[in-house]
Amino acid sequence: MNQSLTKNDILRLIKQRDKSIVFRKPKKSSKSSPVWEHFCIIVVNDIEQGFVCCDHCKELLVYRQRDGTTSMAKHKRSCHASLTSSSSCSDGQLSVTQYFTSSKSSNVPKGIKDKIKLACTEFTALDCRAFELVTGEGFLKMAQSIFDAGRYFSHLSNINVKELIPSPITISRNIDRLYEEKKVDLLNLCSSMTSYCIICDFWTEKFTGLSYCGLALRHVTKDFKLLNFILGCFLFDSESQSASNIRAFVDSQLLSFGLVLNSNIFVVTDNENKMRAAFKERCIRVGCSIHFVNKQLEHSFTSLEIDKQPVKCDKAQNLFGNAKRIVTHVRRSHRQIKLERKLQLYSDTRFNGAFYMLEVFFNVYDELAGVINKNLIDSLGAIDKDLLEELCGFLKLFDQAIIQLSDEDKPTIHQVIPIRQLLINHCGIKYDDSDGLKEVKHFLGERIKSIWIPQDQHYMSTLLHPSLKHFHIAPHEKNKAIKLVKQQLLKRTSIPVVVAATDSQTGTSTTSSTFNTSTAVPSNDLLGRCFDQSQPVVKLANELDDYMLLETQLHETDDVLLFWKENAKNFPVLSSIVRDIFAIPASNTSVE
Repeated sequence: MNQSLTKNDILRLIKQRDKSIVFRKPKKSSKSSPVWEHFCIIVVNDIEQGFVCCDHCKELLVYRQRDGTTSMAKHKRSCHASLTSSSSCSDGQLSVTQYFTSSKSSNVPKGIKDKIKLACTEFTALDCRAFELVTGEGFLKMAQSIFDAGRYFSHLSNINVKELIPSPITISRNIDRLYEEKKVDLLNLCSSMTSYCIICDFWTEKFTGLSYCGLALRHVTKDFKLLNFILGCFLFDSESQSASNIRAFVDSQLLSFGLVLNSNIFVVTDNENKMRAAFKERCIRVGCSIHFVNKQLEHSFTSLEIDKQPVKCDKAQNLFGNAKRIVTHVRRSHRQIKLERKLQLYSDTRFNGAFYMLEVFFNVYDELAGVINKNLIDSLGAIDKDLLEELCGFLKLFDQAIIQLSDEDKPTIHQVIPIRQLLINHCGIKYDDSDGLKEVKHFLGERIKSIWIPQDQHYMSTLLHPSLKHFHIAPHEKNKAIKLVKQQLLKRTSIPVVVAATDSQTGTSTTSSTFNTSTAVPSNDLLGRCFDQSQPVVKLANELDDYMLLETQLHETDDVLLFWKENAKNFPVLSSIVRDIFAIPASNTSVE
C-alpha cells in the first residue's frame, strides 16, 4: 500500500474496520513528550502514516516528526482541559458550574462540528425530513435540552446549540456526498459477497401510467448478521413488461452495484407468470408466500370462478358485497364522523384487505343503522352478524401470519412451512361452524394445499431451525427436508453424509448454548405454536445427525442466526447453508 495515504483514505479504512490499520503508541524514551500519552500513531500495513489520532475525541491530526508535537499539545489543551480539571474533583462533589451557568462560551472543536454535521445530514436523509427542519425553534429547543441533560457527562460547558447545527445549505450540499459515500460502502460489500438474495417487484402508478421496479438486497454476513438494503426504486422505461424486458432491466440495474445473477443467487418475486418467466433461468426464484395467501383470500370473497372451478363461497360473498356497499356509501357521504371508528374501504392491493374492512364494520355494526340511508337498510339487514363475527375471528390468524412473514429485521424463510400447515389446520371444519364459514374454510384449505407449494429452501430452512427441525407441526414433510439438506451437504463437502434415524429415545446433548433448553411452555406467539416439543436424543456420528440430536430449544424471541454463530465451529457446513438460505425473506414486501 502507498505510504502516503490521505486523511480520507484513512477515515474510510477506520469506518470499514479494515484489519490493515493499527493505532500504535510510540516507544517511550527519556526524551518523549508527555503529550504522547493522549495520542496514537496511525499505522497501515506496518507502515506509519503522517497522522496521529486523539485518544479522547478520535480526531486525526497531521504529524511529521520534524515538526514536533506543538499541534498535538494545542489540540490536547482544547480537547482535554475540562477532562483534566474534572478528574481532580471527587466523583461525589458538585462543581460550581453545576450551580451556576458560566458566562464564557466554549469554542467547539472542528472535529465535533463535523460529526454533528454528518449526523444532521443522515437525520434528514434517513427520516425524509426537510433541510429547514434543523433551524426550527422546536428542533433547537429539543437539541438544547438533550445537550443540557448530557452536560453532566460532558467536558465542554455553556455550548450554544446553534454553533453545533449546520445550516440547511450545508446539509443540502452533504446529501449527495453522503449518498456517494454510502454507495461506495455498499459497492465494497457487494464485491465481497458470494451469496445473497435479491427482492424484486414491479408496479404501475395508475394516474401517470408510469411503471417502476423496486429492488432490495439481503445478505447474511460471516458474523451471522442479517443485512437489508433498498437498492432503489427505478423508472421502468422499456417498451413492455415482457419477461425478457423485465430480466434485462433488472440485470442492468444490479450490474451498477456489481451484482450478477447466477445459478447460486436467490431472487424473491411475486407469483405472476411474467415474473416466473423472467427469473426461471440463471438464478433461483423463490415465490412470495404472502402473495399465495392473499390471492386465495381475495378469491374467496370476490371471485365466482377460479381455474374453471366454482368458488362456492356464496354466503360469505353476499355478506362481503353488502358490507362493501355500506362502507362505500358512508365514506362518500361524509357520515364517517358519526361513527366511533373509521370504516376501511376494501382494497385488493392491501394484504388481507377483506379482513380489515369486515373487522371495523363489525365493531361499528350497531351504529350503522343511524348513519346509512333507507336504500341501504335492506343491505344492512341482509348481513348475518353472527357470520360476520365468525369470519373476522377466522381471518385474524391469516392477518397474524401475513404480519409475521413480512418481518424485515429477522429471518423468515424457516416460518413458511409451519405457518402454512398452521393455516391448513386452521381451515379444518368444526361441527359448530356455520354454513358460510364452512364454505370459506373448505375453499381456502384446498387452495392453500394445491397452490401454495413450498420450495426446497423452505424445507431446508425449517430443518435448520432448532425448534422446528422435527416437523411436529407437519411430520409428513420431515423426510423430504432431511433429504434436501443431505444433498446440500454432499455438494459442499467430499465426505459422504449418511442420514441416520433421529427419533431415538436415549442420549445426551452434545453442545453448550445460551438458549433455554427447558420444556417449551404454551405461547400466544404464532410461530411458538409451531415449535417442536422437547424429546430425548442420542449422539450420532456426522454433522447432520449431531445437529438433529441437539436438545437446544429456542424461544420465539431468540435469534436463530445467533444460535448458528455460536455453533458454527461445530457445524461448519450446515452453518454455511444457513448463511445462504436464511438471507431469503418469506415475502417481497420490503419493496412493495
